[in-house]
Amino acid sequence: MIEETYINEYRSLLDRLKRNKENIPLELLTTKYQKSYDQLKEKLRSMTKGILQDIVLSDLQIEQTQADQKYIEINAAIRKSGILEKISHAVFRQQDADLVIEYAGQLREIVHRIVKGEK
Repeated sequence: MIEETYINEYRSLLDRLKRNKENIPLELLTTKYQKSYDQLKEKLRSMTKGILQDIVLSDLQIEQTQADQKYIEINAAIRKSGILEKISHAVFRQQDADLVIEYAGQLREIVHRIVKGEK
């Protein structure tokens, strides 16, 4: 399970992104402050991926013989759901950690349903 300190750091970085976007013109963020702005966005991408993996993959077990087929089904269902786009929007447009966690829970339901053989 995700540690509270990790989530707090994530929230802090989202808040920093939000403050930057509210207080600094985009032109300056993408020129004068580009390096630190890009680093912040990359850190958020990495942490978001970690949160998703932790929530979605927790307690997930796939039989070795079914793994390839399940991965195909899982990837197709994730793409079809549109949830990854919603997560990206929650991070980079809304800066909303709670929404990211909510969407991760929805992905978890999709993935675990497929692994259990449910539709």
